[in-house]
Amino acid sequence: MKKYNLYTGWLPLLLLLVFSCKKPDPIEGSGGPDGLLNFSVSIPGESAAYSANTAGPYHDGDTLFINVPTSEEEPVDVTRLKPAASLANNSHMTPGLPGILDFTTPVEVTVVNGKGVTQKNYIKVLPTLPKTLFKKVWFKNAQALGVLRTNISGMTVLGDNMLVADFNVWDAGDAGSGVRVYDKLTGAFKKIVPAPTTFTAQVCADDAGHFAVNRYNIYGAGFMLYYYEDINSAPKLILNYAASDGCPVELGKKMSITGNLKEGKAYVYAAAEGTNTYLYWEFMNGVPVSNIPKSVTYGGAGGAWSYGIVKRMSIEENASLYISYCHYDGADTDLKKGSRFDILSATQDITQLKKENHDYKILDFDVFTVKGDKFLAILQQGFWAWDATSVKVFEITDEGKLNMVPSDAGYKDFMLFSSDIYGGTNYNKWGDIVVDVKGNEVYIYASLANTDAATSGVMAYRMIYTPQ
Repeated sequence: MKKYNLYTGWLPLLLLLVFSCKKPDPIEGSGGPDGLLNFSVSIPGESAAYSANTAGPYHDGDTLFINVPTSEEEPVDVTRLKPAASLANNSHMTPGLPGILDFTTPVEVTVVNGKGVTQKNYIKVLPTLPKTLFKKVWFKNAQALGVLRTNISGMTVLGDNMLVADFNVWDAGDAGSGVRVYDKLTGAFKKIVPAPTTFTAQVCADDAGHFAVNRYNIYGAGFMLYYYEDINSAPKLILNYAASDGCPVELGKKMSITGNLKEGKAYVYAAAEGTNTYLYWEFMNGVPVSNIPKSVTYGGAGGAWSYGIVKRMSIEENASLYISYCHYDGADTDLKKGSRFDILSATQDITQLKKENHDYKILDFDVFTVKGDKFLAILQQGFWAWDATSVKVFEITDEGKLNMVPSDAGYKDFMLFSSDIYGGTNYNKWGDIVVDVKGNEVYIYASLANTDAATSGVMAYRMIYTPQ
């Protein structure tokens, strides 16, 4: 254990002789408010300082624990940390702290307060993984993936696989058209699942290892939903919502599935463009309760949206909804409109993410839970079709934090991650983000739907969660 003492040589003996007959003045507790008030360390070259886990003032003999962030890739060097101490008035520490200290083992410091009372404390640095740690895994463009239709209309993750829509909407019999299947960790190509029909758009996984492909309503074909047991099974048409039954035009460019499409209950949601209406179907054991969906006008949007995305938190009766919508206006150069993200509770209360937290367009989002903590991942793009696209991740366990803005104290504990930015031109405002949670390890996949094969593709990021 390293020691930093106030006195050296003959001085302690002299003072002892001088004051040995004098009874020390009483103080409020050992050390009390007259000694060490705070201790912090910082990493050389960085501005952030890390203070003791408990606030001072400290008592004689207290051990101060300081958590310093570390990572697998760049472990903190505890042999070279910059110490700093805050002392009460008329207190002093001698010798003064050096510019760099080795905290491999606890460091002992000695402080003498204004009344001449000596206080010893011990400083222990704990290299600590942050609650969340992010790392880019890969970005594979459409050329590398072999995707022919670069305006990728759908993407999801299923078991060990990543599924990417590559549909020739005019020819379902095209051997190169369908759902391309890749290894989700490496991006290695496995196979093509042929498209079930023409004008297919989305590919979505349910919560039980199955997936579905939809046809969106164009040319009066209606909204159709094809179910797949797995990547080797044949498609099964489980829903045909005809235009003559009231299916909105182009319904199905975005859809979501919650629950199990094979057994028990499931819900399928889709939002109509050019309205503020979303529709949903309830399924029991793979069969819709009604072919005609329930239609809901969402007043919280303040009028017709350009596009909307609706996802259900769970299959529970009173489950909340996550709703994102975009009022896109080509003349809105002041950026007052754009996208919003809302949480709609069962009691119709709305909690909205402040627009300062994201770019003009939210292309997609996913909400996920790790060990009881809840997170929101968004795929976002700026105002113009050629603006940068990126991913952000927020912790929303406390939904009240959605009201935070970047200038707020504690914002770094809310907005956890912002990815690299990606170029390309995306006129369709398409893109999907899917989060795959396996214990404390999380993979975030996001598709880029661009006009160029060099910039279109899929990005993958890894999040490591460490319980705090």
